[in-house]
Amino acid sequence: MSALTHHLELDDLTRLEASHLRRRLADLIHQYVRERSVALAETILCHIEALCLHPTDCREPEQLCAYRRLACHWRCLADVQRLREQQGDSGWRP
Repeated sequence: MSALTHHLELDDLTRLEASHLRRRLADLIHQYVRERSVALAETILCHIEALCLHPTDCREPEQLCAYRRLACHWRCLADVQRLREQQGDSGWRP
């Protein structure tokens, strides 16, 4: 799955079933391990934010807090990757 071709707006993502969003999120994270990019990290962040806003998901405060921490982590990863790309450093590769 290409992050750019499958990137949807946040409003569109919240219309998907929460279980589908979580599956896509897992796939995107696996893809990021293989091919790191700012676009992919931001797509992952968008999916996490969609889960936070999903009308049928995140009803428990602990779950919402966990998603918010995860979003913060991916926001940081996107920033770090952006700096690496600007410096021409692709970082660690498996």
